[in-house]
Amino acid sequence: MENLFKKKKQPDFIGQYKYIFLQPTGFLAKNGKSVYNNEEFHQNISRIVFMLGDGKITISDYLYNVLKQHFQDFGEDIKTLHNEKQKPII
Repeated sequence: MENLFKKKKQPDFIGQYKYIFLQPTGFLAKNGKSVYNNEEFHQNISRIVFMLGDGKITISDYLYNVLKQHFQDFGEDIKTLHNEKQKPII
């Protein structure tokens, strides 16, 4: 599957990635909800957190950061799609 949103690698892209996604959030997993994922995604996320997070972040931190960025990037599109679905039938 082609990634339509993939950013072109720029010299500072690695630093941006670390700044956006590999930061502790202070979020405690015990205060959240369970989410089920397929095994491949879980393994990939675990590797990212373990190898790139330098022991400073958890899977919950990583997912929080990824979803936060997703909602920042696509929030308006999500609202528009939601509003289209909420139109009255009559």
